[in-house]
Amino acid sequence: MAIANSLAFLLYLCCTALLIRRFVQRDQPASVSLLPVGILTVLALIFHGADIMLTMENGWVLNLFTTLSIVAWLMALTALIWGAKTPNAPPGIIVYPIVALSLILKISLPHEEARALLDPALEWHILLSLAAYSLFALAAIQAIVLSIQEQQLKQRHIAGLIQKLPPLQSMETTLFQLITSGFILLSIGLIAGAFFIDDIFAQHLAHKTLLSLIAWCVFAILLWQRWQNGLRGATAIRWILIGFIFLLLAYSGSRFVLEYIIN
Repeated sequence: MAIANSLAFLLYLCCTALLIRRFVQRDQPASVSLLPVGILTVLALIFHGADIMLTMENGWVLNLFTTLSIVAWLMALTALIWGAKTPNAPPGIIVYPIVALSLILKISLPHEEARALLDPALEWHILLSLAAYSLFALAAIQAIVLSIQEQQLKQRHIAGLIQKLPPLQSMETTLFQLITSGFILLSIGLIAGAFFIDDIFAQHLAHKTLLSLIAWCVFAILLWQRWQNGLRGATAIRWILIGFIFLLLAYSGSRFVLEYIIN
């Protein structure tokens, strides 16, 4: 398990270094320079996935950093696919270092023992929720980059970083595709999770459920305003970041309190 974790960590860092090198070089063909990155990323995903499977070979480990490792794997996979469509500004430059950090935290910090799920169907609720979480995390990163891009354009700094990024409209379209996909998965995950709640307080799910529902409402209003009024720009970015903060508190915040504060 430690070997797979370490190899994945090193491969993600290599991918990041190659992407940064390519990003600062303007005259290198994207198809040629991204080929080794794609191969290394696939290998990193394989070792990363192996690390997750080895961790859960005796049952599900639902501690904070193991679940975040699953989210990170999904983020890396999405970044790989997404990067093929945006070779001039691959998201892996930002995503892969975050994924590498999650691997270090997973193996460095103490965690609870593996345990069997009471209902195997609960796996689908967990996976749907984590998939939604990964898409919203990518959307939050995209929103921050979009905000920086808008500020630079307003200040008429059109050289350097801004020149390498896709157009604002393209960035915004991708952003709302992530939000829409994440919202659908979150909705299905919340509905599925409702079937597994027996005692919301005894199961320590009250705060998680409430914060998740608040996040769902924030994203629902955001998408409704986008559809009705074409919401965009700084206002849309604020809504996205607020919704993600509630979701972050619901998943990571609640697990952190239970595991490291209340124990």
